[in-house]
Amino acid sequence: FHKPPHPSREELHAAKRRQALLTVGAVTSMITLYVLAIQSPKQSLDSSLPHPPIQPGAPIILTTEEEKRAGVELVPSGTTSVPDFPKHLEIEGKEHTLVGLGIRTVYVVGLYASTSDLPTLSTHLLQHAAPSGATSTTVSERDSLRTLLLSPERNEEIFTALLKDAHISTALRIVPTRNTDFSHLRDGWVRSITARAKRGGVYEDPGWAAALDDFKRLFGGRGSVPKKKTLLLVRDGEGKLTCWYDPDGRGDGKLGSKTVRLGDIGDYRVGLALWLGYLAGEKVASVPARESVVEGLVELVGRPVGSVV
Repeated sequence: FHKPPHPSREELHAAKRRQALLTVGAVTSMITLYVLAIQSPKQSLDSSLPHPPIQPGAPIILTTEEEKRAGVELVPSGTTSVPDFPKHLEIEGKEHTLVGLGIRTVYVVGLYASTSDLPTLSTHLLQHAAPSGATSTTVSERDSLRTLLLSPERNEEIFTALLKDAHISTALRIVPTRNTDFSHLRDGWVRSITARAKRGGVYEDPGWAAALDDFKRLFGGRGSVPKKKTLLLVRDGEGKLTCWYDPDGRGDGKLGSKTVRLGDIGDYRVGLALWLGYLAGEKVASVPARESVVEGLVELVGRPVGSVV
């Protein structure tokens, strides 16, 4: 048998170069495929935005003038069943900023606070985070505030005082994940309100039953609320509750021409009990929503008072 001739030094170098190029090409292809695989369609669509999409639960209360000029800002709702939430709402000439949002089985709920009231909100929270009178907080102080706002033993007191004494305007934006009706939504809210009222306190008053009946009548006989349509429950600085329904389900944060004002509830305790059902106590209507709201509030006190307006 004849042995094949040994390759020359030049041939060996050429073979090694080819092997190196093939290896680099294979690795590059794998990296490209991996990047394409992990990049969601949403990220691709939003690549032209000045910042990546903000995920539910992330601090979303801060904004810049550049972002405002860019147009309507949207925050992912956390589910494909509901469109993205506008970062800002305009309600009767007053801008509200999204603090946090989360899902509750049949709908996604977002809590907004009046943008002009954010400094007041921050000052109120700073009393618990940094009682020394500071205008912003350290990391450890923010961690302590987060613990307080999530503590069933403390958050009832903190959120009750905030809603009663801070005189800030807030709003709940409700968007169903599937077709439902006003009666179903109302019954869930009434159960939550009634459970809290049984604890007594400010609810031990002959006028309480009448106020709750007014709230029930507000939603009675109104029929269905289709998937992706919008309910707005707005609580002003004095505690008056105003309810709106948008049959168009607008996503630009504005009240459209078809938006219906369902009515008002003057007794501050109705809105107080309803809001606390989302924010305070051991069991809340939506754990993801409360966690998201708490993160937004913690982020708010991380900046100097007034810097978020």
